Order: sequence, then C-alpha cells, then structure tokens
Amino acid sequence: MTDIPSSSRGATPNPPSAIPQALAEPHIPAVSSPLNPDASVLATAARPRPTKAPAREQREKRDTIKKRESTAKNGTPDRVADRKGAATRGVPSPMRYAIPPPRTSDYDPPRPPLFSSHEPNPFVTPDGEVELKRPVDHAVNKKDYRYTPCVADPQFRHKQYYRQSDGRPYGARMSLEDADKWMHFAPSGLLVTNEKGWRMARANVCAREGSLYYEVRIVKGEPMKGIALNGDDGGPMPHIRMGWARREAPLDAPVGFDGYSYGVTDVRFETMHRSRANRFYHPKPKKSAKSKAAQADDRNYVTHSDADCDVRTGDVIGLEITLPALSLQKKIVDGIYNPAVDIGDGFEQRDPHAELATLDIVRDRIPVPYKGNVYFETFEYQATKPMDLYADRSLSATSAATTPDLKNKLTPNPNHAEPPLRSLPHSAVRVWRNGILVGTAFENLLAFLPPASAPAAANGARPGFDDGALGYYPAVASFSGGIAELNFGDGPDGFWFPPPHLAATAKDYRNDIVMHDANGLTNGSNGGVGGQSAVAGMMQNHRQLRPIGARYKEQIAEDVLWDIIDECDFFVQDGGFAAEAEGGEGEIAASVVKSEALARARGT
Repeated sequence: MTDIPSSSRGATPNPPSAIPQALAEPHIPAVSSPLNPDASVLATAARPRPTKAPAREQREKRDTIKKRESTAKNGTPDRVADRKGAATRGVPSPMRYAIPPPRTSDYDPPRPPLFSSHEPNPFVTPDGEVELKRPVDHAVNKKDYRYTPCVADPQFRHKQYYRQSDGRPYGARMSLEDADKWMHFAPSGLLVTNEKGWRMARANVCAREGSLYYEVRIVKGEPMKGIALNGDDGGPMPHIRMGWARREAPLDAPVGFDGYSYGVTDVRFETMHRSRANRFYHPKPKKSAKSKAAQADDRNYVTHSDADCDVRTGDVIGLEITLPALSLQKKIVDGIYNPAVDIGDGFEQRDPHAELATLDIVRDRIPVPYKGNVYFETFEYQATKPMDLYADRSLSATSAATTPDLKNKLTPNPNHAEPPLRSLPHSAVRVWRNGILVGTAFENLLAFLPPASAPAAANGARPGFDDGALGYYPAVASFSGGIAELNFGDGPDGFWFPPPHLAATAKDYRNDIVMHDANGLTNGSNGGVGGQSAVAGMMQNHRQLRPIGARYKEQIAEDVLWDIIDECDFFVQDGGFAAEAEGGEGEIAASVVKSEALARARGT
C-alpha cells in the first residue's frame, strides 16, 4: 500500500516585499568615530527596554479574627456609621468617634474645682483677706491638647449626647484649664499669682472682632515710690506682665515672649513682643500716602517721667484691643485682600448671612472622663515654622538689615506669602494707666484665623478649621509671687477707671438689643428706615468699646448654636426622619429612652 503524501508542507518563504521594511536592528557602530561621535548613545537609546510588570492589584483589607469575634460579641454592626460613610456632604462636618455610652454621673453639671493651699506659707493678698490656692484634680491644657468642660444631654443623641458646658465660678474670669499648673487663683478666679519663674494664665473669654477692654490691678509687685521692699526671704522681686495672647502662646513664659502675644512690662513700663522691648507712641494723623520708612517715623513716642517709669503696686492698667470684622480677616488669611477695594475695617460691608457661610465652625472633639468630670479633648493649635523664624532672637537687627530679603520675609503685612505672618489692618492695642491714656502699644496685629493658626497634623488633626475659640485672650503672667487682680467689666461696679468712650456707651450697648427677622429687618419694619438703622446700629455696636466680660454670654450663645447645628448635621447624616420611620434606629431609640428616663429620675 503506497503512502499518501501529507497535505502539510513546510512554510513557503514569502517573496520580498517592494515596500521597504524597518530593520530589526539599526546598523549603528558600537564604537564612536569622528563621523559618528554619538554612536554609543544612539545604540543605547535604540536598545529595547524591558517592559514593566503589570501593577499588582491591592488586596482587600479584612478584619482579623479577633476583631470579628469582638464585633460579633458586642452586637450587630453600626448602621449609623455605615450611613455616615455613605453620606455625601458639600461642607465639612465634625468627626464622630467611637465612644462608650454616657455614664449616670455624666448627666450631672460639672463639679466645682478643688483647691489646695500653698505649703508651708499660704499665698494671701497683702491685706490678708483673700487666699490664693492651686487647683487640683483638674484638667490642664497641654502642648498638643485643649480641654473644656462638657456634660451629657439626652436632647443631643445624634452627636453622642455630649455638649459644651462650663464650670464654677460662672462668669468672665481667668481659666483654670488654660493656665500653667503652678498658677494659684482666688475663689472668684479674678486674682492670680505664682511662686516660681514666669508663668502665664489666659482668660475664658476672647476677642475676635471689634473693640474690647479689661483692666489689671497690681496687688503685689514693684513697691510704691519711696518704699524699699526686698523680695521674700531675700529672693527676687515679684513682677507682673499683662497683655493679649493667642492660644499658641506658651504658658510657661511671660506675655510677649514670642509672636503669639503682645505684652506690657511693669519694669520701665515698656511694650513687649517677640521678647523685644519698645516704647508707647501716639500715631500722627495720616495726610498723604508715604513710603514705609516715612510711615515708621509718623509716631510721637511717649517718654515716661521718673515717677511713671515703672508700674507699681496699686496701679491699674487698662488694655484696649481693636480688631477688624471677621469678614475682612477671612479675606486676609485667604489671600484675597485688596487694599484698594477693602478700605474700611469691614463693618460697613458686613453681611451676617455671608459671614455664616464663610466662617464655618468645625469642632473635632471627644469627651474624656477625668477626676469625676467630663471634658472635651481637642487638638490645640501649634506654633508654625514661619512664626518661629519671626520670633527667633538669633536674627539680630544687624543681620536683618544686611540681608533685605530676610527682612522682607520677616516683616508682617496683609498680603504676606506666609499666612501666619499676615497682619490685620485697622487693629491696635492701646494702654491706659489709672484712667489716663498712655498711648498705642501695637498696631497691625497678626491674623489668627486658619490657615494662620493650624494644629499639628502629625497627631491626626485636620488643619484649616476654626473651632470658634480662636482669638486674642486677656493674659497675665506672674513672677516670684506677683499678684494681679483682673476686672472684665461685667461686675456690679464696672471698671475701676473706665475710658471716656466706654463710660458713655457701655450702658447703651447693654440696653440696645435689636431683634431681626429672616430678612435682616427689625421687628415691625418694612425694610425702610428701620432696616437701615438696624444695620447702622449693628456697625456702631461692634465699633464702640465694650467690656471683654460681655463676651462671656456671647460665647455661651455661640456654643449652644454650634451644638444645635452639629446635632442637626448628624441627624441628617443618620438618615433624618426617613431613618426613624424605617425603624432602623432601634438601638439609638432604646438608648434615648433609657437616657430620658435616667434624666427624669435625676430631676434634670
């Protein structure tokens, strides 16, 4: 049987194409020559590169067995957290943390602070009537964290029940939490002292806009003229410094130590900022536009007499601060300030509705129990690198003068490239002594709204948010037993030496309360003269000098407002009325019933 030839045959070579084909390898000599100087480079470029391996898909991260067991043991997954993650928001919202349910004692008002006498010799005022003690078992602000009292409230179930509160003594006073741990206080919180080196305490009220005023009386400091008095037990003399400080200013240093505070010294009665002393002055009237060098000379500096060269025991120092409107401050820190357009202090073009949309308050807080009380723990704003360079004493005036670029970088202005070094136009600090105006201490204060103030991002804080408590606080520093008494003007007797423009308008400000409707009109007005007078009255109230003590009730109203807004925000994130109608809030409803029953049982 003959074999049938297979139909398969070898590959027939294709005839050469008439179209020129690209060569597999270019004919490039391996060695450079005078005719081909870049032969080696071209050969390397023509060599095909190895292809990259395909990107590896990211593995799905799953919980460990131990975590899944604990979740199954504790109950069903949190549907509220799932809806929160799925919710889309056009504006930022505060963060909610995984915290345990409130305890029974968390619904009680904050307990009064406990004080401890100084041993072996108690701190008493020179007249022997008031003893100053150190608070114990009390939360104190640290470098990275800030603490404010809070309580649990059954009406705020969507924001995990806790809301802002305040502890005794009520009213404008020096803050027990925002003070160095060695500071001693009177029961009223209006007298402070310290036995060690320079230590500082801030008040519980702050200035954010407008003109505000408070007084400091030296109870124990430099002796009166003609009285020779040495320090106790041969130690150093007691001293007091007072002024305005931001939250970034350190508590273990005097007022005016760095760029975050503006102070006044008792010795030589000088101004102090960045640990650099200067003199008071009276600004000359501005007649025409001049250069910066000419504007620096437009000051009438104050020269103290021999009798007034120091601040002594019994003197009353008044400190007045003036800040532009928050809307203008926001333009400055956002980098959109135009001096040709934004001429005034911002109160003429003030729009309350626009301010609420622009100045959004976001507070990331977690309640923590401590010594029988509950405190909101928040990330504190920290000193920034531009401010550290601005306050660096190693950069002397000579080195700054020889390097103009460095001098320009360290000179604050409203349009500075660094937000922390942007200054506020129409801002100033004026000082009074025993009812007499001494002069202007500082002008063009540094801005404090974010991003000029920022927390430490390394700790997990979210930068760029204002928690509503940024501003300039009344601050007093004590040295070696110096005692100071503060007057915030909200007492029954008012100030000891009220300025003339405060005495004439303070009563009118307290009594002039104007109610507005949704359109910004006064009650009973139709948008005519009444609405215009209401706006003018609002501008006038913010421009006239007010006691800093008036900010206490305003801050309470602001805290209540933002707590309600946070509750509404979380209510919407949790699904709103639709989620409650679905019955998906079984666990929350049960806890609410339990909390309300507990509150009724306790009589709250």
